[in-house]
Amino acid sequence: MQQVVRIVLGWFGPIEKRSASVVLIFGLAMLGLKFLLARPFWASGNTRWVEFPTKLASTTTYLFENLFQLHFFWGTYPIPFPQFTAWMTGVLEIVLPVLLMIGLGTRLWALALLGMTCVIQLTFPDAFWHPETFLDSHSAWFLFSILIAIFGPGCFSLDWLVRRFAPAQWRFKTA
Repeated sequence: MQQVVRIVLGWFGPIEKRSASVVLIFGLAMLGLKFLLARPFWASGNTRWVEFPTKLASTTTYLFENLFQLHFFWGTYPIPFPQFTAWMTGVLEIVLPVLLMIGLGTRLWALALLGMTCVIQLTFPDAFWHPETFLDSHSAWFLFSILIAIFGPGCFSLDWLVRRFAPAQWRFKTA
């Protein structure tokens, strides 16, 4: 259990030993990255619902049943379980950005958004790189999610507070 808590909450040791100004600057940078990653997923999730979480928009189910296709291994394949996939995508596009922004399990949710970006890339293979709209290209989402997963959420997160006030057995030995 201790290892799971350390992986999910992360270890902020290298930055904690810096001055308060460095910790704050790093925290602001990570807050900005979390916002840049959460923004497109939140915006997409808001278009998927008539009433969250009970009534999915009919256009969402239509897209997943008829238009969205996975492109890999030199072929195109329909989305598996389109009704369930549409509903789950809609839920995740609302819930994950909120959890990412409040910073609860940040690294785990950044990896989940990385996985969603991989599936989106398989669905829209031409949207990987667009220099004129870089923040809305999949390459930016890959970059942001990987950076957040590696460096953690920063000091503006619930993860940070949990680590700061966690029981002694959850803390890393920094000898």
